[in-house]
Amino acid sequence: MHLYPIKILLGILIISLLSLNCMYGQNRDSSVFYGNEKLVTPEKVWIIKALCQDETRLWTSPFKKPDSRLIYWAPVLGATIVSLCYDEKIYSRIKSFQLKHEWVSTVSPVVTYGGENVTLISTCALFYFGGLIFRDNKARQTGLLSAEALLHAGIIVEVGKMITGRQRPSFDQGKDHWNWFPASLNGYKKNHPGSKYDAFPSGHTIAAWSVATVIAKRYKDQKLIPVICYALATGVGLSRITEDTHWLSDVIIGGALGYSIGNFVVRERSNTKFTLFPVTDGKSLVLSATMQF
Repeated sequence: MHLYPIKILLGILIISLLSLNCMYGQNRDSSVFYGNEKLVTPEKVWIIKALCQDETRLWTSPFKKPDSRLIYWAPVLGATIVSLCYDEKIYSRIKSFQLKHEWVSTVSPVVTYGGENVTLISTCALFYFGGLIFRDNKARQTGLLSAEALLHAGIIVEVGKMITGRQRPSFDQGKDHWNWFPASLNGYKKNHPGSKYDAFPSGHTIAAWSVATVIAKRYKDQKLIPVICYALATGVGLSRITEDTHWLSDVIIGGALGYSIGNFVVRERSNTKFTLFPVTDGKSLVLSATMQF
């Protein structure tokens, strides 16, 4: 997963901003015209500003006062470090198992599709529009939160890939190699096989886990749903190894980051409300989308 997550998601966001007056509800006095009546609305902050604020909080969270997060990140970092030391051997053994069991090669391409942009964006849309059709506010909100988590996942994973420039196991006969920044920028040059050096972390895994976590957290009262969500996300991660695109450590850190992003969005934005309505100044008419939390 190269720059496609950011291109698609930001493309959708930009189009929305051009066609809609997209805002997050906050506390600044502002006025709009609705029909012939002047309405005083709550303070509004542009959606990009709100998303940037969330992105900043995600990046700065590791530097804040340590708390219970250490219980989560200590074993994750430990497993990642161990995996980094034995990634080549682990990959070799997984491939040996795959060669002996034909079903792995049959199932892998299907499971890995769960981490594709089209699958995850469609999932977000399904929840949102399904919520609209059936008047289910919980489902509609879940779609919005999943989309935000997916956007944050796309940004974070691209920064990680750009910094590390790790070689995928499908190249050089499964040998591990890193092209650290700024050498990693060569992957963005024209006619350069950029996808060869963007293994760390796994984009499919972080994306799948971010959306799966939002859905699992939102529907945790139904015990089967979290199990299904996390199982599918885990399957996506493992399939990235059998598809020769990632090492185990890429998958471990990708899953951990995806879970953290999804958990953050649910925790911080669970009270978000979305409203769409027409606004006019007497000369032109636009659709205004407000999100209040």
